Amino acid sequence: MRRIIFLLMLMALVAFAGGAGKAVAAPGQTFQFHQNGSFAEAGWVTQTTNTTTSTFVRAENNNPGAPLLVFDEQIQTFDNSGNFTGITDVSGEADSGVSFSIVSPFLSASASASVPATSCSYDANFNLIGCVDLTVAVSASWTGQGPIERGTFNSNFRTDGFHVIEHFTGADRFATATATLDGTSLGTGDLAFADFGTAKHGTVMICNNC
Repeated sequence: MRRIIFLLMLMALVAFAGGAGKAVAAPGQTFQFHQNGSFAEAGWVTQTTNTTTSTFVRAENNNPGAPLLVFDEQIQTFDNSGNFTGITDVSGEADSGVSFSIVSPFLSASASASVPATSCSYDANFNLIGCVDLTVAVSASWTGQGPIERGTFNSNFRTDGFHVIEHFTGADRFATATATLDGTSLGTGDLAFADFGTAKHGTVMICNNC
């Protein structure tokens, strides 16, 4: 459940950003994700007096294909009265120069890459202020926790404005995870979820009127 909620948070930002500077997503916009191979993923949430930062990192091997590493970091800002003042999203994807490995049988995993990224800022009404390109050094590590689960999983989840359909066949293990993004460390105390494994996996995420 935590993973689905975290993905909904990320999809909400993608929806209003439109992936190309659009302010609002079209009703019924659909996002599809597919993967066949090994993976490791984690999400963290950190807070200060005036910010809430949600960070997602995922590494995967797809057959066929080279390793892939993606990340997304959303920084929401608030004034001293707690009023929302804007958001900055930093996201990127690397499909070359990626190091990703899992120590069998699902003991640990690690991933790193220099990721080409884009940082976009929005005001309190989600109007685009501007975007800049940059490169972010991303590294993450996972340590397996609990039993290895094998089998088939299907999920059909609905909440206000969102519909998520997910299918998973393979092996999965929960984990603790840490990461570093350009020198900023994310620890286990801020972890929202983490897991790694091997899978034939597909997710369809539908945004209605958002």
